Parts: sequence; C-alpha cells; structure tokens
Amino acid sequence: MISSLIVFFILVLTIPFIIAQIMPNRKWLIAYTVFFGTLAIVLYYNHITTPINQRGNGFSYAFGITAACLSYTSIIVGIINRAIVLYFKSIDFTINIWFIVSLVLLDAILIALIFLGLLTVYS
Repeated sequence: MISSLIVFFILVLTIPFIIAQIMPNRKWLIAYTVFFGTLAIVLYYNHITTPINQRGNGFSYAFGITAACLSYTSIIVGIINRAIVLYFKSIDFTINIWFIVSLVLLDAILIALIFLGLLTVYS
C-alpha cells in the first residue's frame, strides 16, 4: 500500500515535468503553459471558493491536496527548466555536464520551495 502511494506521487511529480521537457520550441511551451496554467488556476479557484465545511477532511483530502501541489510544482519547474534550455539553445550555448548539474540543482531547490509554498497556501 505504501509503495503504491510512493509510486503514485513520483508519477504525479514526473509526468508533467517530462511533458514540458519534450516541447520542441517556444510556441509549444507557451501553449503548454497556457493550458496547464489555466487548469491550475481553475482548480485553485474551485478550492478557494468551496466553503470549508464542503471541502472534505481526512486522508483522502490530504492525499488530493498533496497530489495537486506536486502536480502544480512539477508543471512550474518543468516550464522554467525548459524555458532556460530553449533560451540557451537560441544563443548557441553548448550544453555540458555542469550546465545539466546546475539545472538539476535548480530544479531540486524550486521543487522544495514551490511545494512548501503551495502546501502553505492550500492548508
């Protein structure tokens, strides 16, 4: 049971990130940003406008909020990461191992900060 939950949260975190990474150019990335940004705003608006006594409680509510926060975090970090890579490709920067390590560290920092911020907002 616990291992399937861990796999679920890892998939929720990686799938939107990978989708953002396969965007071939800026136009596709902008379309991805508009679509998933609108989705995130609509879901957040729905959460905010629902009265507290109708939101739910217990494990399922916490599970859903955590999955939503991980998904939003993954979308935001994926868009930022891909935008950085597309920018450096446009100025003919050679991508080496240190650049990749720097992006991975940036992603880890952003995941931690954004996820904690979203959990604070949703709680």
